[in-house]
Amino acid sequence: MLDVRRLRVLLAVAEHGGVAAAARALTFTPPAVSQHLAALERQVGVPLVDRSGRTARLTATGHRLAGHARQVLAALEAAEADVVTSGDNPRGNLTIGTIPTLGATLMPAVLATLRVTAPEVDLRIEQCEPEESLPALTRGELDLVLAGEYGLAPHRRPVHQDRIDLFTEPLLAAVAADHHLTGPDVDLADLRDERWIAPAAGSSCEAILQRSCALAGYEPHVVAHCGDFAVAAALAAAGHGVTLLPSIATPTTTGHHSPIRLLRVRQPQIHRTLYAAIRHGTRQHPLISCLLDTLTSNTRQLRR
Repeated sequence: MLDVRRLRVLLAVAEHGGVAAAARALTFTPPAVSQHLAALERQVGVPLVDRSGRTARLTATGHRLAGHARQVLAALEAAEADVVTSGDNPRGNLTIGTIPTLGATLMPAVLATLRVTAPEVDLRIEQCEPEESLPALTRGELDLVLAGEYGLAPHRRPVHQDRIDLFTEPLLAAVAADHHLTGPDVDLADLRDERWIAPAAGSSCEAILQRSCALAGYEPHVVAHCGDFAVAAALAAAGHGVTLLPSIATPTTTGHHSPIRLLRVRQPQIHRTLYAAIRHGTRQHPLISCLLDTLTSNTRQLRR
């Protein structure tokens, strides 16, 4: 019996045009992809990869098997959907990868809704960034991903994934309540001489801060790195520096008695789009469809 995981790897090589590109899409190492292909070759007893050139490519047989793999994986998705719909109510397990902000703001409401509307749907939730979750979705390890994309750092759309945009939000400059800038708006250039509380080092969020400040004509003086927006907000409130916060990650207590003030950034405009991603062809799966309906309805309530 052919291994489904190895068929996914073979299909990724066919769709991305080579071992190295497939490894990037799956977040595997090229040797790991090659090992899966070699094991598959041993199973079928014929070469699937032409390794004679500088870049390993699938043979004609490899491409034919990749075509079968595409049909097999689609059939497995259809079989799972058929089993789910065999009863009166949708039932089964879904594994979701979510960024922290949506995990904290949207998922609790989604879970509360599903306990009433689909109590036999069991959600398993993994907190992870898009760099991890989107390849895991391709590999079949996740069923749905909740992620964000910054306008200044768009993602390359993975092959055979569908994206459902939920909403777009601005990033706000967070300063201590006694900061000399009164707002309500600010240009990023006005924060040139500030100390900055940056997102986690090496993250896409940190890249946005660096790119935004570069557009404003300077390199930010970073005095802290925080992977948690709540920690960054607390440090800003304490006067340790200024930071950028997505609007849904801002503290709920703002106003005259808040230790933090939020300023709209005029130039450059910084925003991110929150979205759900699924594998192509799974939108009609009853559990996926139920979850997407719940996500979109609760998103509308969240935005209000």
